[in-house]
Amino acid sequence: MLRNMFRWGRARDLVPCTCEPEWQGLYTEIDGQRQLALPRDEMATVVGYFDLRAYCAGCGAEYPKAWGLASQ
Repeated sequence: MLRNMFRWGRARDLVPCTCEPEWQGLYTEIDGQRQLALPRDEMATVVGYFDLRAYCAGCGAEYPKAWGLASQ
């Protein structure tokens, strides 16, 4: 959990989404396969455990907020 708090602390250094409107779709990669990701109020446990990252499907910017896998 501490690792995630550190990661979120660097959000100022992330490149912002350049899409209009922002964050039109999110994805993550697991075992080389793209998986649909969705914004959430809290970070999903599996995301924090495996230190996964979500990206904008349009511009590829890293999503700086809490998210989870669409299948969960």
